[in-house]
Parts: sequence; C-alpha cells; structure tokens
Amino acid sequence: MTRLLTLIDRLSRLAELAAVVLIFGYCALMLVEVVARAQAKSFSFTWEYSQYAMASVFALASGPAIRSAVHVRITLVSDKLPPGVAKWMDVLANLVALVIVAGIISAMWGKTTMSLERNILATSVSKTPLWAPQAIVLWGFAQLWLDLLARLIRRIANQQFEWSGADKEQLDV
Repeated sequence: MTRLLTLIDRLSRLAELAAVVLIFGYCALMLVEVVARAQAKSFSFTWEYSQYAMASVFALASGPAIRSAVHVRITLVSDKLPPGVAKWMDVLANLVALVIVAGIISAMWGKTTMSLERNILATSVSKTPLWAPQAIVLWGFAQLWLDLLARLIRRIANQQFEWSGADKEQLDV
C-alpha cells in the first residue's frame, strides 16, 4: 500500500509541474499576443492554445490541490462535529467525489478517443487535433481521482492525508 501511495504522490508532483509549465506557456502566449496587437497584428493560435492551456491547468492542478489542502472547502458543519463523526463524514464525501470524478473521466475518455478515432480537428486556422489537449485534461482528472483515492486510504488508515504547508519553506512551517 505504501508503494501505491508513494507512486500517486510522485504522479501528483508531475501533474503539478506540468500545470506550472502550462501556466508559463499561457503567459507567454498572452504576452506574444499583446506585443502583436500593439503592432496592429494578431496570431490566430494564441487564443486557441491559451484556452487549451487553461483547461489543462485546471485539470492538472486539481489533484495536487486536494493533496496539499489548498482547494476551497466549506467546514461549517464538520468543524462542529465530534472528530470521529467528522472523519466518517469526510470519508463519505471522498467516496462521493471519487464516483463523480470517475464519471468525468469516463466522459473525457469517450470524448478523447472519439476525437482520436475520427481525427477531429479544431475549426480554427491551426486545425489542431483535438485529442491532444483533451488527453492532457483527461490526465489531470485521472490524477485527481488518484489523489482522492490516496486521501481516502490515508484518512481511513488514520495517516496524514493532507500536506498543508507542504510547499512552504521550512522556516515558515
């Protein structure tokens, strides 16, 4: 079980790194477009690829956000409950989230494979094969599912299940 959890944690870090690279790519695309428009020109691909980048960042960063406890959550009810009840309420919520994310993965898998099989291209000038950005989004949601699974396993086993402050400098923690 420890190997599985370690593998999921490493894959989560990889997804996090990919999200950071895509954020920088998004910024570069937008800067290129700003400079081009200042010279009364425009690149048709910048808006298209920046949209792909933002969708990918959202998906790729979702799992690491769960892992490091930086996602938005509402603890109005759980903070008022006894620790044991709050734990099992969290486990139940985690199970529901696993089912929902599995549905999202199933839908993205179908969309990605259909785009690949039918060679569906973007309607833009760039004619980007849509399976490529869809596959990155699929990877992100698969990583979210794995991070939710790791969180559930750790929560049930009474292990540390969130790494709040994991990215802070040691002096800040």
